[in-house]
Amino acid sequence: MRIRYRVPFKRKILIDDHWDIPMQGGKLRVIEKNHHAEALEIIFEHQPIEYAPSVRKHTEGEIVATITGRDHRMTSVKHQLDNAITFLECFHDVELMTDEMEVSYEGETPEEDAKIVIKGSSFGRSSQTLPLSFDMITRALMAAEHHDGPRFEATLVGSARKALARQEFINSFRYSFLLIESLFGDGQFKKASLQIALKASKEFRSIVEFAIKDVIPTKDDRSSDTTTMLAAKPTADEVIDHLIEKRGFYFHGNVKRKDAWRPDEQGAAESLAHLAAAIATRISMKAADPIFELDLEKRHYEHAMQAGAKIVFDIKFKFREPAEDFDRQNNININIAGTKVTARTSFAVAQHFLKVFQEHQPASHLLEARCIVQGSDQKVFDLTFYSPEERAK
Repeated sequence: MRIRYRVPFKRKILIDDHWDIPMQGGKLRVIEKNHHAEALEIIFEHQPIEYAPSVRKHTEGEIVATITGRDHRMTSVKHQLDNAITFLECFHDVELMTDEMEVSYEGETPEEDAKIVIKGSSFGRSSQTLPLSFDMITRALMAAEHHDGPRFEATLVGSARKALARQEFINSFRYSFLLIESLFGDGQFKKASLQIALKASKEFRSIVEFAIKDVIPTKDDRSSDTTTMLAAKPTADEVIDHLIEKRGFYFHGNVKRKDAWRPDEQGAAESLAHLAAAIATRISMKAADPIFELDLEKRHYEHAMQAGAKIVFDIKFKFREPAEDFDRQNNININIAGTKVTARTSFAVAQHFLKVFQEHQPASHLLEARCIVQGSDQKVFDLTFYSPEERAK
């Protein structure tokens, strides 16, 4: 069986001349596209067919089949490539994406090919789409008319997020702590003085308390000291002490320590990086307060009306008063800025309606509410709330 590993470069690479070279008993070659190197391909021939994934069928239970088998070549290939690229990184900004490797398994004879059930696999990091509401863009543009953007905060928190996405947890923590120390450290750098400065800031303490209120443990990190601390429901002071302790370790630690950190072992800092990034994000959000000025909300709505971006939601609802045995009906119109009904706007309109009903009819029992776009038959939502009699059936 022939195995091919295709490992992409993150950016375009220009290699003016190249040829096949031996690697671990196979051969490595450069894959070009439009005269640029886009990947490395490593080919191994005469490999055991057991290296290819196979499917084991089940006779009982809900699971129909399980993919089994282990490609023992893959680990050693990835290890050597990761080590090799670190040498090049000392000279160039180059990244080989070994975590996004594509593998194909090919029979070298028709009989062998027929035995290979799964011909290939690929690995990659998911890149989620960012949901961004249009009013955030308009508010930001209007705020920039009279305010300088929070470039300092945005640059550092952006670097922290990018490092998180690359799973560079140590660097992410450093960027986040630089922001914390710069804004709330009062110019102190020694451990005790910095602890006093951060704990003395009511604003920073409230930011920390907000950040740890609903913290979710990192899925793959259950044993780090940060995870242990968060599980014990720490105070703001305890979190501050922990951050400063880790700042000393990751900013000033050296390779001679028995417990020295290693740049190729990032997992131990994952929970720490997420905690620090949550605090840094809260700091940056506060720096962006000008976009939430009430005047900008009014201008956003006025601009939308001038552009004809208006939707009227017509809600007909049925309710019953506590002392009555008959149903009442009413309706309400809700105007929003927009040109189309989205899941976000539908949910927001439903939330707003329920809030208005609760404020004006706190003791009444809401039975149903049906919403359409005014002037059309376009349905938005139907809500049904059963009466005590109906629930008892």
